[in-house]
Amino acid sequence: MRLRVHPTKKQARQDLMIRLVKEKEIKTQDELKEILKNHGFDTTQSSLSRDIAEVGLVKVNGYYCLQARQTQGVPSITSLESAGENIIVVKTLVGMAAAVGITIDNNRLRGVVGTIAGDDTVFIATARGGRHDEVKASLQKIFHK
Repeated sequence: MRLRVHPTKKQARQDLMIRLVKEKEIKTQDELKEILKNHGFDTTQSSLSRDIAEVGLVKVNGYYCLQARQTQGVPSITSLESAGENIIVVKTLVGMAAAVGITIDNNRLRGVVGTIAGDDTVFIATARGGRHDEVKASLQKIFHK
């Protein structure tokens, strides 16, 4: 039996926001709000502001982009374990996996082939050829673990 997990409306909206700022040059919250509305997400300005903060969007040269966030203060990673030679499993606080995954992606760590984030778990695929331990060491530095 396969369990299907459907994202909440908020998660879907935030995922779309991340995709949009990667694909388009968006200057204002009003512009972002209009694009979201065109995709079926009619949101308030206050919800949009919260979403922007939660996903880590910042303005650089007048356009929204993803901030390479490092966790300071509240530790969002609870464990970091190897699952074979090419998979690292990162456990996070509930709801923090997407932020951790984005941070990993934004840091463009050498040896990371890809990441998959759920609610409290991030799977990291590492390249062949000894990069696994190097990636784990880099993650420990980034997240002070």
